Amino acid sequence: MDDSSRKIDVEKLISYSDDLVRVLKDRRDINSLTQCLDQSKSLSSSCNAHFNEFRTLLQADKYLYESDYQTKIDECKQKTEQARTEIAADAELHRLQSDLEEELNKERLLGEELR
Repeated sequence: MDDSSRKIDVEKLISYSDDLVRVLKDRRDINSLTQCLDQSKSLSSSCNAHFNEFRTLLQADKYLYESDYQTKIDECKQKTEQARTEIAADAELHRLQSDLEEELNKERLLGEELR
């Protein structure tokens, strides 16, 4: 059984070889294959060029988005710092107002004592 399957495989191989020889003998087939190969190389080159162009555009967009986000982050930090400064100023104003009220109260008490 092993010899018969091997014989069939050899017969198939010989048949494929004969077909290949006929194809290669026909000049039009060789020209068609060469033309297909050239077109596939051209298509591959075109695809690579488009890919590189899109990759460059995406990298530029990424840089713009990162720059835009960094600007927004910086603006937010600046607003936060400004709010902290205002809160500190409000706290200082409140403390000074309390001190003033305390001093006025002391002055009023001294004025009452002097009467």
